[in-house]
Amino acid sequence: MSFTKWWKKKEQISEISGPTNFQRHFHVSRNQETGDLEGLPTPWVRLMNTQITRDEQDKNPDAAYHAVKYYNYSIKKKEQEVFKPFITEDAILRRSKEKRAQKTDAEIYEELRAICNPDDPRERYKTTQEVGKGASGIVFIASDNQSESQVAVKTIEMKNQSSKDLILTEIRVLKDFNHKNLVNFLDAYLLEPEDQLWVIMEYMDGGPLTDVVTETVMKERQIACVCREVLYAISFLHAKGIIHRDIKSDNVLLGMDGCVKVTDFGFCANIEGDEKRQTMVGTPYWMAPEVVTRKKYGKKVDIWSIGIMAIEMIDGQPPYLYETPLRALYLIAANGRPDIKSWDKLSPSLQDFLDRCLQVEVDRRATADELLKHPFLDDCSEVKALVPNIKAAKKVLRRNV
Repeated sequence: MSFTKWWKKKEQISEISGPTNFQRHFHVSRNQETGDLEGLPTPWVRLMNTQITRDEQDKNPDAAYHAVKYYNYSIKKKEQEVFKPFITEDAILRRSKEKRAQKTDAEIYEELRAICNPDDPRERYKTTQEVGKGASGIVFIASDNQSESQVAVKTIEMKNQSSKDLILTEIRVLKDFNHKNLVNFLDAYLLEPEDQLWVIMEYMDGGPLTDVVTETVMKERQIACVCREVLYAISFLHAKGIIHRDIKSDNVLLGMDGCVKVTDFGFCANIEGDEKRQTMVGTPYWMAPEVVTRKKYGKKVDIWSIGIMAIEMIDGQPPYLYETPLRALYLIAANGRPDIKSWDKLSPSLQDFLDRCLQVEVDRRATADELLKHPFLDDCSEVKALVPNIKAAKKVLRRNV
């Protein structure tokens, strides 16, 4: 369960599961008489025909094929997920590309004991509210008796985890990551004999950016402020060789003082130098075309997602939100850059910022550091200017409960 899901009381958008390593291949061809795509599994064809019209399949057979393949190999695998890690296996900072030796459970627990706080967290943290529950454990808001502040506590049932070595590595990585625009890791505890891992994170009392974009109207200077703060976080991650791969308003949390922080590293990946990845990850509506079409991709997938998140702040929702995930995947692959409803009402500076984010050709798409120098960000509001919107969104949501 991602930390942002604590706040959501609305219907959740489908997410795509973590990396899989399928070796199955299909030879797809076009039947010259019927026009059907041949060579796909029959269930795939049935599904495609219910959500992608024959005319669309005729115009963009490759987009239809990539969409249905992505959907079946990723979104549908979400049900099998037990623990969605903060940083995936690909994010391990490997010194070698050789496959690492598999650790035994005994070795993993020994190393966890060495890096986790040996104290009993129940003596310091008093859980006050359960805000999420999943197969891997429970998420709470808790009060910290030492600092007299609130924190987020994610409990992980270790007996349910098939990749305990992955969790070990992620705790190590998280301990080394600290930035003012990231929801930061605070501590970890291993409870035995309960066989439970407690991960303590910052608590963001303003909720997700999603609430603000759906319940209030944001001004361009506020949009620039959020984009700048998120870009600070992405620039930091990219400098460390980390791709977030799931930037969206749900994964940007706010403080009641207006601070903006990126969370949910469940789809992160580590790349070294110009290494690219073809792993199927992300959330459909924010996904870059090169991910959907399974081309090699790199850090700039996060830049595309920032552009889609900016559209959220402009229009209140990402493109294709009311389409099914499969159809959204098709439209991203077929159309590339989405239309923006209120394009003519935007300032030239914001239009150019979006242009730099939403280039289908990756080489023409800006980097995080380039965007931080963009003129659109020269006239940002201060983060405290977000506070009225945060309060207004909370008021509306309380009224609608």
